[in-house]
Amino acid sequence: MIIEYVGFFAYLCTVHKLLTIIGIFLCLVLLGCKDQQNQEDSLMTNDTLAIGLCDYFDGRGTPNERMLAHYILARTYVDMNEIPQALEELQKAVASADTTAADCDQRLLARVHRQASLLKEQSSGASHLYLWLLIGGFVVLCVGAMLLLRRKKAEKVEVDLPQEVMPEETSVYEKMTETEAYLRFKDLSKHPQQSIRKEDWTSLEAMVDEYLPDFRKKVDPSHSMKDADYRICMLIRLRFSPSEIAVFLDITLQNLYSRRKQLLSNVFHVIGKPQEFDQLIQEL
Repeated sequence: MIIEYVGFFAYLCTVHKLLTIIGIFLCLVLLGCKDQQNQEDSLMTNDTLAIGLCDYFDGRGTPNERMLAHYILARTYVDMNEIPQALEELQKAVASADTTAADCDQRLLARVHRQASLLKEQSSGASHLYLWLLIGGFVVLCVGAMLLLRRKKAEKVEVDLPQEVMPEETSVYEKMTETEAYLRFKDLSKHPQQSIRKEDWTSLEAMVDEYLPDFRKKVDPSHSMKDADYRICMLIRLRFSPSEIAVFLDITLQNLYSRRKQLLSNVFHVIGKPQEFDQLIQEL
């Protein structure tokens, strides 16, 4: 209801310029603003009338009237969620006040300062929140990138360090490393340009059968495993590195990674990482 009165008297003020009506309008505005909370003292839902009010009083009003007009416009901008414009009008309201005059409306001036402080705190809080969101997003991206790189490194640049040999199997392993079949593959690992002959694989299988007679039965009891997969098992048991095995079989490290993961499931019925497969094979 009060909005309708404000619109009516603002119109009369701007068109007819009657001082009497201005006085009545100011009384209504003062009554509307008196003893209300900041969020409840807005009188307008758009800035058209409030801007007209400021234009009128800027030209012919008293300091208190100009201060009140700009304060009303600022409150209107607050309701419209246009905070920068609201802060600008509050600054104009402060500038309009004549603090040296005896009739300066100190109560209204205090309200203007309080409203300006609240809006600045809100703007600062929103800025800080936006900044923290940006920082948080950046941190998440960095962590994600690091985890992705780590995973890629684990998949493609797998551990090429010498495998640890358990004390109890040292003698068997040492004997295998002294065989002609093992030394042939060790030489091939140093000269990858040389091709592996069928006889080389046959000799390696024969050597493994000799020193580890139960190995084939444990790995492939039904003898249904592909030659390439069994060769992977043998080479892992002989502790060749993933990069050496990939060269021997002429496959990529990624392909070898996937094959070992699948073999872990097929042979040991375990879902896990390729390194777990290596460990289980080397314990056979």
